[in-house]
Amino acid sequence: MFDRYLVPFTAIPHLVFAALLALAVSAIVGLLGKRTRRERLLHSAWFFTCSMASVIAGSWLMFLIHG
Repeated sequence: MFDRYLVPFTAIPHLVFAALLALAVSAIVGLLGKRTRRERLLHSAWFFTCSMASVIAGSWLMFLIHG
């Protein structure tokens, strides 16, 4: 009866979701603390890079374990 009102659900890929989450968390982490703007930007970039590297390393590890 209500099927015509439902919007089809499209799942977001894991890598895109992880990148968006890492970007949001790195932006929040960059805003915390009393540092210069340059230090906050570098810290956010480093946090984002490390987050994405850990996601990629974890995915490779799972691939090697599970095949």
